[in-house]
Amino acid sequence: MQEIYHIREIEQLKVISDPLRIKILWEILDEAKTGKILSDLLEVPAPKIHYHLKEMERVGLLKVERTEEKNGIIQKFYRPVAQSFSISEILPDQRNAVKDELSDALKENILVSLDKTKSMIRKLDPEVLAYTESPLKFGYRHVKLSPDQVKQLHEKAKEISELISEFKKNEPEDGEMHHYFMLSFPLKDTPYPEEELD
Repeated sequence: MQEIYHIREIEQLKVISDPLRIKILWEILDEAKTGKILSDLLEVPAPKIHYHLKEMERVGLLKVERTEEKNGIIQKFYRPVAQSFSISEILPDQRNAVKDELSDALKENILVSLDKTKSMIRKLDPEVLAYTESPLKFGYRHVKLSPDQVKQLHEKAKEISELISEFKKNEPEDGEMHHYFMLSFPLKDTPYPEEELD
């Protein structure tokens, strides 16, 4: 599986802009699954899941990783073609053609990611939090930024993302698994009353 797949065609953009397809991609990111398994996990009728799998396979966003025979039926196990998808190479007018669907899909992607992160946090071993030098790092900030500052933060985030990708290629056998989550977006309004921001 490649690290990043660059979506370049409007058809692919339309196909990936469905919130249910985002959920499916998240479920098969780390482990190949069949339509039946996905149907049970997502509580969505199997024919609907199979339709979405076929659509994503048709435009090259996922593939059959392996097949298994069970009770005379060939089961297909699906995986995405990449760890992540980028729309950076799609022309602005193409993005604009599906901006509402794309916006919904990106929101759904963030929400599914948050749900996965929450689930992992709930399962954390109490020992992780029990000592002063805990490897758990967290926090959030609301800050007013100039366009130049936003650019600087994006560049740093890209550096961190590239470093994590490099580490992923050469994971040490005796390493400990870590979960990283980064998110930034502009706010139209002050999130809290001014007096609470200090």
